[in-house]
Formats: sequence, C-alpha cells, structure tokens
Amino acid sequence: MNTDHLRAFVTAVDEGTFDAAAALLGISGSAFSQRIKALEKEVGHVLVTRTVPVAPTASGTALLRIARQTVMLEDEARRSLKFGTSGQGSGISTLAVAVNADSLATWFIRVLQEAATWDDVELHLVAEDQEHTHELLRDGSVAAAITDRPTAIPGCRSTSLGTMTYWPVASAQLLDRHRGADGLVAWHRVPLVDFTIRDSLQRNALRRLTGGETPVTHLVPSVEAYNAAVRFGLGWGMMPEIQMPAKLLEGTHADLVMIPELGVQRAALHWQHWSSTTPVVDRLTAAVQRAARILR
Repeated sequence: MNTDHLRAFVTAVDEGTFDAAAALLGISGSAFSQRIKALEKEVGHVLVTRTVPVAPTASGTALLRIARQTVMLEDEARRSLKFGTSGQGSGISTLAVAVNADSLATWFIRVLQEAATWDDVELHLVAEDQEHTHELLRDGSVAAAITDRPTAIPGCRSTSLGTMTYWPVASAQLLDRHRGADGLVAWHRVPLVDFTIRDSLQRNALRRLTGGETPVTHLVPSVEAYNAAVRFGLGWGMMPEIQMPAKLLEGTHADLVMIPELGVQRAALHWQHWSSTTPVVDRLTAAVQRAARILR
C-alpha cells in the first residue's frame, strides 16, 4: 500500500475533516480526496465516513492500527536517513498515547517534563479510564496506553508499572446528613461522584454494602474538580493516595474522613505499546518507566 495514502487515511481520522487533514499535509482538498479514494479502491472497502467528524468504518478500524504503524515506521526511516517526512515537518514523529486521568494529573507529569526536551516528537494524549484504554490500543487509535490489563493485546508488548492506591473519602458533614439514629450511614442514599459514566471504581466498592442499589451519581470529568467535589460534600469518591490532602490518612483532617466500610481499592497499571517499536517509542517507554517508580 502507498504510504502517502495510508498517511492521508490516518490524518483524516485524527483531524476529523478532509479539509483539516489536507491542510496539515500541505496538499489540496482534491488531491487529498484522491488519496483516500485510491486507498479505498485498493483495499476494496469504504474506510471512512464522509461525515463531520470523519470516522473510520468497520473496515477502516481494522486497517487503522496497521496504517499508523506503517506511517510511524516510515517517519523513523526518514529521520534515520535525515530526509523530511511528507507534510509533517522534518523529522517529527507523532505518538498518540492513552493515559488514565489520575495518572495524567500526577506521576505522568514527569514524562511530560522529559518530553519537553525532545524536538522530534509530537505527543497526542488521550484521557480515558484505565479499564478502557486498551480499547483505543486495540483499534489503532493510539500507539501506546496505560491500562489495567496485564496481558498484552495481540501485536503489543506489556510492562508492569506499579499500583495506584485509592481510598474512599467523604466530607464528614455529608455522611452526618445521611446517618440514622443508630449512627449508621444509609449508603444507598449517600450521593457519589464518578469521573465519567464509564468509571466503575466507586460503584464496585459500593456494591458490597448496598447489594447493587445505586444512589444519586454525579459526573465530574476533571481530576481537580472531582477532588474539589468530594471536599465540598457533593458526594463521596475514591481519591488516589498520592493526591490526598495532608492529615487525611492519619484521620485528623478538619473536613474529610476515610470510609473504612468501603475499603481501599488498588489499580495495577501496565504500559502497553505496539511491538513494532522505534527509537522514539523506546525513549517514551523509558521515560514512562522512570516516572512510574513513584507507584507502589
């Protein structure tokens, strides 16, 4: 397959429109459309929807990971030969990486500090729950991911990073509002805070106490705002140990309390990336492993 055609396909998916993709590659809109049509004719399938945003079809999804790998390997070959990549700027590799939001807000910042010294890498970070990042790696949306899956996805390598520990935390006032005359908290009525609808950490912890009955659930898809929502008493939530306020673990915090009934939760994290590696991917992997040493 023609790598210019594969690059056009990948760029269309990433940019969301043919016009934006054509502008990024430095070609006309008609030339870009011809590349997509030529690739579709070669493989015998429609690969992208002509919608806004552009999305891969089922056949496109099946091809996307191979297309990204081919483009990445071509860029590495061009860089090794000191020959600029087509329409992407000289010697720049684009790496799409899926990272769970809690990692991105804490220890992964050290990776960004290292990457700030690289002049040949463009990082595209995608925030997703660690239970679902493997889906992005499997369908080719990203080249690497931090995931809770220890078993390598076909065509990928997996390395253990460590464990993030989460503690159930709530405002003391929130719990007091839902405490009965017997001093027990009516957990089926205490609101909880989820990061997104796909965040199951809180609900899994609560299931043991309520038998599956779900209370009011607030969705706050921002790490900083999530922690603030728990502090202000909007609901209880699982807070990463490395983000917990001082004195909370010791039980002497002025406003927040631990919830022993719900128990601690631990998420084992793994770094997975395509097996078809390059020096750029190897460098990113080394930076991730160094940054993850803070994990237990």
